[in-house]
Amino acid sequence: MSNEIKHSGGPKTDKGKAISSRNSTTHGLTSRRWIDASEQSLFDETVKEYMVDFDPQTHIEKVLISKLAECNVRLMRIQNTENAMFDLASSEAGDLEESIKSLDNGSDRLVQAIGRAGSLDWEFDSRAFASKMVVLDEIDRQNIKDIVNWIYVEDHIPFIGGYITKKCTNENLNLQDFLTRETEQPTHRIIRVVTKGENTSNGNTTLSFEEFIASTHEVPPSSLQEYLDKLAYGLAQDLQAQLILKDLGSRTQQIKDAALPDTQKLSLIQRYRTADERQFSKTLGELLELQKRRNNI
Repeated sequence: MSNEIKHSGGPKTDKGKAISSRNSTTHGLTSRRWIDASEQSLFDETVKEYMVDFDPQTHIEKVLISKLAECNVRLMRIQNTENAMFDLASSEAGDLEESIKSLDNGSDRLVQAIGRAGSLDWEFDSRAFASKMVVLDEIDRQNIKDIVNWIYVEDHIPFIGGYITKKCTNENLNLQDFLTRETEQPTHRIIRVVTKGENTSNGNTTLSFEEFIASTHEVPPSSLQEYLDKLAYGLAQDLQAQLILKDLGSRTQQIKDAALPDTQKLSLIQRYRTADERQFSKTLGELLELQKRRNNI
């Protein structure tokens, strides 16, 4: 029997382990279970400090000191949780995509355009920006429905007219083929009208100016209107993206600095804090009252 007890290995059930864990308890003030070792250590140290501060002489005073220490640890836990909530909110707010959306009333309209530019070692180029502004202004001054033929483009939109003429003659394209190709391009590629240093020759036989002009007579107004409308939209989107990218770093930091956690969770944390502070205050009052009575006896 004695050998079996000696080699039993200790209690096996949860109840037995709980009883065993209290075998070495001397006064029970530091036996509370906490969520981790740091909380247990904080509780133990706080009890020791309060013991020095209040010099309890009775069991009830020691119990109240234990309650004070518990309130203190819970308040620290609440503070740590609140700090983590703010850190998380700041981290989520600092997400590039969310920062961009915040600049456009929550819309993701510019996310893709800015993401493309931002992934290419993007730097703000004032000259390219100014060139795009000139082209966009040239289109915006027109009523798209008034653009009924190539002559109108040459007379009223000369920058774009010259660009199209150069592209078509260098690449041996008639006007309709050029308009079809460009209109089918993604929006961010159609704005090549202002791309710096672009090589417009593809090595094919060039188209003469006369041949190009002859090809303009058969182009329906809708083709010109669709191309110019898409070009204007692409330029406007690109310019807005550039302005956002230019100041996005500081904007993102401002958003992170101003980020707040979920309102409901923050309110819950505040209620927990208030309850613990009241408990701490009540317990401290009871302890001081007991000690006052004891000293007056």
